[in-house]
Amino acid sequence: MTPKNPDATMIGGVEVSSPIWLAPLAGVTTRTFRSFHARMGAGLVHTEMISAVGLTYMNKKTRRLLGDEGESDPVALQLFGPDADSMARGAELALGERRFDALEINMACPMPKVTKRGAGASLLGRPDEARRMVSSLTGFGLPVWAKLRVTPRNGSEAGTEEFARGLLAAGAALLLVHGRTPAQRYEGTADKDRVRSLAARFPGLIAASGDYYAPQDALYYLDGGCVAVLAARGALRDAYLIPRTNAALGRGVPERLTDPTVADRAMALISLGRQGVADEGERLTLALMRRMLSGAFKGYYGAAAVRNACAACRDWPCMESVLSGVADAQCAPLR
Repeated sequence: MTPKNPDATMIGGVEVSSPIWLAPLAGVTTRTFRSFHARMGAGLVHTEMISAVGLTYMNKKTRRLLGDEGESDPVALQLFGPDADSMARGAELALGERRFDALEINMACPMPKVTKRGAGASLLGRPDEARRMVSSLTGFGLPVWAKLRVTPRNGSEAGTEEFARGLLAAGAALLLVHGRTPAQRYEGTADKDRVRSLAARFPGLIAASGDYYAPQDALYYLDGGCVAVLAARGALRDAYLIPRTNAALGRGVPERLTDPTVADRAMALISLGRQGVADEGERLTLALMRRMLSGAFKGYYGAAAVRNACAACRDWPCMESVLSGVADAQCAPLR
């Protein structure tokens, strides 16, 4: 399939402007956060991980997780669930609410509240059901993706490779592979070389996830044959990680996104915060902003004082006032 935009690339059946994507993050990748990183240059964004079973209730909270047609394309819907029937029903209900560009099955979440229900990384031990899940979604006319983790080393790569091969045979158009085992959860180090090895075995079909905190991390994955790289916790630590990576790839990126001033950083956070309060509410927005502030002004005089002042805020007007003061102060970098 040829992309309509000559500057775009087809990856996993979806036309994207960049191979640097925003990963799905529970409680983080809200509509506002997705839109923010789409403007920053993410080639694709994900919804939060959404329960396929929970979609049958379609309450207000679930609808909010889905977002709406007004946000920038492309958007991948990530679902988790215990079986193929639930997955298909959840996808049908979600697509009845809005359109998406890809349907993605989470086979990677290692948290007990997910795995004990037969979902997430528990599917790595249930390959037959995992394949049925992929097959159950192929009839919706959208690319079907799966996010998974590497399996524990047993003297060979056969476990991960065999599982991946089965998903691709069932109809998966792309596999997004995190370089940690389920037992590692989010600790330790992601094994980038194992992800690259899998990309070599399945050319054009593997996207990478895990320990992408600097542009060179993404370049290492891409140079190893991965077709895309997912920004997860790195995008929380550094709001400018994606545009800086796009610049490292030789893509045209405005200087304000590759070498932002303190005022640029503060005003970007203010814009995100205002939209977040309007779309998702004050409580969730304040929690997200505090996580982003841990690295937003790193390397600048007074960064710790700004973080502490924002942490003490109990409402958005207070936090916006602190950030506005930062923008006006023009803090100097620690150089």
